[in-house]
Amino acid sequence: MADAPGADAATARGDAARPTVAVIGTGLIGASIAAAMRAHDPAARIIGVGAAEHTRIALERGWIDAAGATIADAVCQARHVVLAVPGRALASVLGECAPVLAADAVITDCTSTKRAPIDAARLALGPRFDRFVPGHPIAGSEHSGPQAARADLFEGAITILCPQPQTADDALAAIEAWWRSLGARTTRMDADDHDRLFAEVSHWPHAVAFALAAAIAEAPWARDAAHYAGAGLRDTTRIAASSPDMWADILLENRDAVLACAARTQAGIERLVQAIRDGDRDALRERFEAGSRWRRSVRPPGG
Repeated sequence: MADAPGADAATARGDAARPTVAVIGTGLIGASIAAAMRAHDPAARIIGVGAAEHTRIALERGWIDAAGATIADAVCQARHVVLAVPGRALASVLGECAPVLAADAVITDCTSTKRAPIDAARLALGPRFDRFVPGHPIAGSEHSGPQAARADLFEGAITILCPQPQTADDALAAIEAWWRSLGARTTRMDADDHDRLFAEVSHWPHAVAFALAAAIAEAPWARDAAHYAGAGLRDTTRIAASSPDMWADILLENRDAVLACAARTQAGIERLVQAIRDGDRDALRERFEAGSRWRRSVRPPGG
């Protein structure tokens, strides 16, 4: 449990040698953050808040020092507050953080859309909005929960930060340094540009993978397809094993940008279908070559 009410301020807030971090949400990302902190900064005191089973696992594995009884319990003790919760929960969680966030504390999120969290934080935090640094670590897995957490998940990964005009310089510097301490590299991006880009490279591709897997599942040969699928289909649909709840939320949060990607994909598929119908090999090859050329240009972030 978190420190009992009435503990002296030095104990509750930690000291310079043992800073306290509150990780709200102990699923894959939150537990990986705690595990990475434990590996890189053993002196840090980490309080986790999340589903009971998730925090139990994080405690058993030594990634967190305590499970907060409530969000407010954990946040009031913390110098760094990390929100690793689904987007639909963010406004509520921010509302619980706002009254107890210490004057010198910094708060960041890990959601893969940025405009909605920024709007929620502006409303919930009010004058403390300057302590909020919107963030998106480009790391994850098709697996979920603390069972899939890894201390090295952020090694070499990019974390995008989307500071606002009101963001305090010291808060931004603190969150940048903190992510780098976990092995990540940081970059800054406009929030709207972020959402348009990630609709293209993440959100819509997940929707396509889910749709393809669902279409195969509805075919009369679905059982045989699962048995005989080769590496190509397994690679193409790997991310369709991700959390349906999480991805439904993400697609709706970034609806306009996702729909723009969907329209472009739909037009491209219609051209392919027409070329197949017409027996137009040259048209097929032209489209395939354009796709192949771009895919060969893809490198890991920073590679």
